[in-house]
Amino acid sequence: MSEDQEQSEQQKKTKTPKLAAEKALPFSGADALVKIIKGYVVASNAGESPIKYSDVASVTGLGQTTVSSNNNFLSESQILASPKYGYYVPSEEAIRFAREAAWDEEKAKSYLRRLVARCWYGQVVVQNFALRSSLSRSEMKKSLAIKAGATEGDNPALERLIDFIVYTGLVLEDESGTLTKGNLDEVEATTSSLTQTVEQMRIVAQGTDNVHVQQKCKAVMSIVLHVHLKDWNDLTPENAARLRDWIDKVGIPNPKVETEMGTNPSSN
Repeated sequence: MSEDQEQSEQQKKTKTPKLAAEKALPFSGADALVKIIKGYVVASNAGESPIKYSDVASVTGLGQTTVSSNNNFLSESQILASPKYGYYVPSEEAIRFAREAAWDEEKAKSYLRRLVARCWYGQVVVQNFALRSSLSRSEMKKSLAIKAGATEGDNPALERLIDFIVYTGLVLEDESGTLTKGNLDEVEATTSSLTQTVEQMRIVAQGTDNVHVQQKCKAVMSIVLHVHLKDWNDLTPENAARLRDWIDKVGIPNPKVETEMGTNPSSN
């Protein structure tokens, strides 16, 4: 073995392993992800048969590694389900997206938005735009990174995640890279349904003398909202009013608000 080969082998042995993010992040860009989603629908005969990633690779022309490396992300996004190890089927929303995208892709994206709005990164988007009308890509990336437990090495994957969110229409991006709230109809519909449920429980509580039932109805829901402030100057009456308006829309009577002060270690 030559000296260069020995040095290369030694570097491999001493290289510090990269910490993995706590949440699954996309391995590929939005275009490849969409192609994979459609490929799962086609290869599985619209979800009729569980299939392997190699089947999707054959249908799409993508590499097997590209397909398999995105499976965890698509599964966490509820776009794929795994009935048994190594086999996957597309969700109902993914199937409808793939079918309708051939005729009207923009309209078909609504099925993906419903899934995205329910998963962890969709909730990060909703919470950010509950307080602010626009964000830069770096600000959104920081919020996603904190939630995902990501490191600097995950920066490319976080960029791809933002691109996918933009593709679904949940977020809009202008030429300068500024992000604004996109189509949140699905989120607002969920909030409306949530409000109706709370109102129904309130009516039940008022219509009974049973203390246990009243307490059960009052305790039926608990919402935890984490607000990350980049700068103390962001703590303005306008932002506080936006947060209060959002809480009121959810429909929880007399919400209990608790605050916890902390310091970002990176700022010290």
